[in-house]
Amino acid sequence: MSDDDPVETFVEETFDGEDDGVSVPETRDMEDELHQRAGTNAGGEEDLTEVDSETATAFWGAVIYVNAGVLLIALGPTVYALRGYPLVSAGLVAGGMLALVRAYWVYRQFAADDGAESDEDGDAADHDEDGEVVDDGDT
Repeated sequence: MSDDDPVETFVEETFDGEDDGVSVPETRDMEDELHQRAGTNAGGEEDLTEVDSETATAFWGAVIYVNAGVLLIALGPTVYALRGYPLVSAGLVAGGMLALVRAYWVYRQFAADDGAESDEDGDAADHDEDGEVVDDGDT
């Protein structure tokens, strides 16, 4: 650029390396702060991606049932609107509803199995045959 360029002169005068009293904020390491708050190892030595087989099977089973249910429920009215097949459309919607119900059953079965494990550990309160909490007088 030329010597009489006002933009270059302004830039050189403004950023001449002197401290004008303007403070620049320091950057924060958010990941490190999160590890400090959670009390976890920031080095990444632990492998937290390990999931037991039962949990993974229940999760992916429910995911597939929900996806199939949503697809079939959406496909039912589309088939009726584009092709005019009311029985096929009703069958697709019914199949989608059954898939969603099955996904709910998979979830409830997993939750019931998880609850049974916590009962075995002694974490849950004692119940009688009617399901009411029994006070054993220890407290």
